Amino acid sequence: MEELQASLAAGQTGSEELLYFWALGDLHYSAQTEWRVHHTPRLSHMYQDLRQLWAREGAPAFCVSPGDIVEFGDLGHYQEAGQQLRLNLGNVPFYPGLGNHELYTSGEEREADLLKDFSTFWSKALHYYWVEGEVLCVMLDVIGYPKPELSRESLSFLATALAKHPQHIAIIFAHCPLYKTVLARDAAGSLDYDSCDDFFSIGNSAEVRTLLAEHRNVCLYLSGHTHTGWQSPSLVTTERLGEHPVTHVNLSSPWYTGRNHGAGWIENEQRYVYRADQPDSIVSLAVHVMRDQVWLRLRDHGAGDWLTEWRVPVR
Repeated sequence: MEELQASLAAGQTGSEELLYFWALGDLHYSAQTEWRVHHTPRLSHMYQDLRQLWAREGAPAFCVSPGDIVEFGDLGHYQEAGQQLRLNLGNVPFYPGLGNHELYTSGEEREADLLKDFSTFWSKALHYYWVEGEVLCVMLDVIGYPKPELSRESLSFLATALAKHPQHIAIIFAHCPLYKTVLARDAAGSLDYDSCDDFFSIGNSAEVRTLLAEHRNVCLYLSGHTHTGWQSPSLVTTERLGEHPVTHVNLSSPWYTGRNHGAGWIENEQRYVYRADQPDSIVSLAVHVMRDQVWLRLRDHGAGDWLTEWRVPVR
């Protein structure tokens, strides 16, 4: 890996680096004691490895997580997430997104109140953008579960942000992937949830694709939600929209991957267990944006090693 980083620094990729950031899949923080027994050690592996890596390579401009940062939208879960992220990320800025689990609660709060709680806790609008040098980053809010979509307001916001920054390389973050981008690791679909399912993809994907096709500065669409294992052949997939390529990147969750895995009660809620995927990896993604390409590196924090990498076009 150090040789790859050295070649990048030396300009052997033929393009200077404009932005380096880290993308974290669905984190699912919970204040529940039984949950934390399994959750805390897994994410501790991730953060320890990240800190060691950043000490060698330099810290990223920011970390981003597009939704399901908490298991439930209750204050205690938000407080647990905020405390752990501040403790482990230090001075690295964190950009949160809205997921479906932010809209679940142990009480009877209305969705409007849960949306307000998200904005209040993170001090962020439901959709927002920020600019890093020559790169535009747009965070969108997906609503309407169990048939999620991007609202008219969110699409209008995206169109305005892209039109306002036509010369910037644009990266979009949203909780759900577009239809038929990320697929399961097996043909039968028994290993993973995937974006062919209504619950696991944007319902108005065709409309979103039409909008992206109109803006040649869009190069990446990053999502989570499916918890798909990293060996999926379409975890990173590039399609041509209009006259330019757009690459869809689905973030595997460091909490768990695959169908019916993770933590839960068994034996009539007498025992709480964690069921791991096979192979079990604790992963997140490094993103290096250059003028002509984006270099994506997938890290297994449990093993402290790189799993794979992709180089995808910008324009």
